[in-house]
Amino acid sequence: MNARQLKYAIELSETLNFSSVAEKLGISQPALSKQISSLERELGVTLFDRTASPLKLSAAGEYFINEAKKLLFKEDMLIRSMEEFKNGNRGQLVIGATPFRCQYLLPSIAGKFKKKYPGVRIVLEEAGSEKLRKDTAEGKFDLCIVNLPVDESILNVIPIEPDVLVLAVPTEYAKELPNTDKISLDKCKDIPFVTVGKNQEMRMLLEKSCAMAGFEPNIAMEVVGISTAYAMCLEGIGATLIPLQYVEHLNKRDGVRLFRLEHTVYSRQPAVITRHGQYVSEYAGYFIKLLTE
Repeated sequence: MNARQLKYAIELSETLNFSSVAEKLGISQPALSKQISSLERELGVTLFDRTASPLKLSAAGEYFINEAKKLLFKEDMLIRSMEEFKNGNRGQLVIGATPFRCQYLLPSIAGKFKKKYPGVRIVLEEAGSEKLRKDTAEGKFDLCIVNLPVDESILNVIPIEPDVLVLAVPTEYAKELPNTDKISLDKCKDIPFVTVGKNQEMRMLLEKSCAMAGFEPNIAMEVVGISTAYAMCLEGIGATLIPLQYVEHLNKRDGVRLFRLEHTVYSRQPAVITRHGQYVSEYAGYFIKLLTE
């Protein structure tokens, strides 16, 4: 049994399809099947029930995959911990974040980091919050930035500066609103909104806040990301919830008015998360320090 066989078995457990896994790994399907069969013979158990359609894990297979992930995680942590013993200025830092935060939060932090560790390569992986939480729990990142809550039985949490959410309203629609910096959301019931897709955090915050104000938002446009929503707002399509930090970073306010909202349920507390027991390199520690200062 070797690490390669463990990785093959884990990949197969995720899709339960020999051909798609073989294509992903860049090997032939017979070669993959041979590796899995060899592993099963060595262990003396059947890991995958090939009589089932579709393929499924046996009871022994489910236990084996869970333990194999732990084993590979420990091996990865050992390899990473050795990086600092090479020359103190080589290595790799893998960071997970949403595309939105990669735009306004991480560039300045990465710039400061590279001044101290110019030889360390930063690998920035952009994904949605749910995938980021899952991948961090599996030890795929040195650190990750997501909004709370997270499963703190698996993950370490270090809160960073909270988002200050504001409602950006195109000037055309803002003419009918009070001339104040703070309004009640019920004043906006006749305004169209631009927002992200269902089940995304900002969409749920908007819908809950509108429900509390006694109306259902008129969604004029649905987009993938918050940055796109704000771009559409700037073009006058509709209002959108947006972190003030992003607006200040972008420095684009022509054509919109920003309002703080009264009586809302929104809450966005970002945090740096790492997996319990994960080795935190000097590089990761310094990056976290920059994020929390």
